Amino acid sequence: MNFKTFLAKNYVNFRGWSTKRKIVVIESDDWGSIRMPSKEVYDDLLIKGIPVNKSYFTRYDSLESKEDLQQLFAVLRSFEDKNGRNPSITANALVANPDFDAIKNDNFETYHYEKIEKTYQRYYGNTDVFELWKKEGIEGRLLYPQFHGREHIGVWEWMHALHSGEPQELLGFESKAILGLGNRKSATRQKDYTAAFDYVSDEEKFSLIPILEEGLQLFEGTFGFKSKSFIAPSAIRGDYLDECLFANNVLYHQLGGQWVPNGKGGIVYKDRFWGDRNEFGQIYWRRNVMFEPSRQPDFDWVSSAMKEVNIAFRWGKPAVINSHRVNFMGTLSEENRANSLQLLSELFSALLKKWPDVEFMCSDELGDYMMSTLK
Repeated sequence: MNFKTFLAKNYVNFRGWSTKRKIVVIESDDWGSIRMPSKEVYDDLLIKGIPVNKSYFTRYDSLESKEDLQQLFAVLRSFEDKNGRNPSITANALVANPDFDAIKNDNFETYHYEKIEKTYQRYYGNTDVFELWKKEGIEGRLLYPQFHGREHIGVWEWMHALHSGEPQELLGFESKAILGLGNRKSATRQKDYTAAFDYVSDEEKFSLIPILEEGLQLFEGTFGFKSKSFIAPSAIRGDYLDECLFANNVLYHQLGGQWVPNGKGGIVYKDRFWGDRNEFGQIYWRRNVMFEPSRQPDFDWVSSAMKEVNIAFRWGKPAVINSHRVNFMGTLSEENRANSLQLLSELFSALLKKWPDVEFMCSDELGDYMMSTLK
């Protein structure tokens, strides 16, 4: 960690609410969403000249499989905190994916989606993955869902990309893959179309409200409870969505570092710190530890994360670890999953050895605790 990074990490942690408890939360985005369907599709797109090897998401990320969940749960069950609690991963979930067949049958005129239950059925011929997630992941709070969005695409921009006729996008569509690789000549955003709540016009901006509301309702129907917290895909969203979120029981924002669309294709960064509230009383916190082995497999993620946890605890802040789903997926690369799970085990061992009084929580529990102490 260089001096500039050291200063930045301390800046994120020294302001706002604090606690004497050593709390560890893992926030993991993208569960339920599709990306690359299979190794065969990946290889085919690469042969056809699509640079799917340039992004670690298109290289490693795919819909979670039963084996992915089983191996992850085995690691989580191997460790306990001082209260006998296993580590918890907050699974920030999407509840729908594009319905490629319906869109094609409609001549690309209208966007259609399918619920994730149908996606699991389409991928695996059954809903065993979803049943395992509910029975062991949710009931045991090993992999506990919170709301990430209806789907992990900006519908307007994705449909625009398909209408453009660009070979990259059409090949991705025919393969039922979400590429989001950017570099399109028609692109107006600084981020790609995987940012579901980005917008470049008032028409797009206000069309996102019913998408958000429907997504929140689908989340409750899918998982059987309302989500208390929210993180937008790519951390891009406007504050005008807070009213809809609050009306649907969302009390906490997982990411205080927010990118706000300016309505002209750009985004503006907005800083919020621990315990900050908006006009609806919704609470913000920060992700202050990075653990992304898929991004850079040869990096020493355990030592880096331990240094960041140390800074967080020094300032009386929970350690909120950012670790996307892609790290734990093995459909495209078993080595990717094995490497990440090994490093995750090493991280838990190091945490419990250095801080035996560590407490594992999910994001909704962190929010509830912060709310109780801020009153």
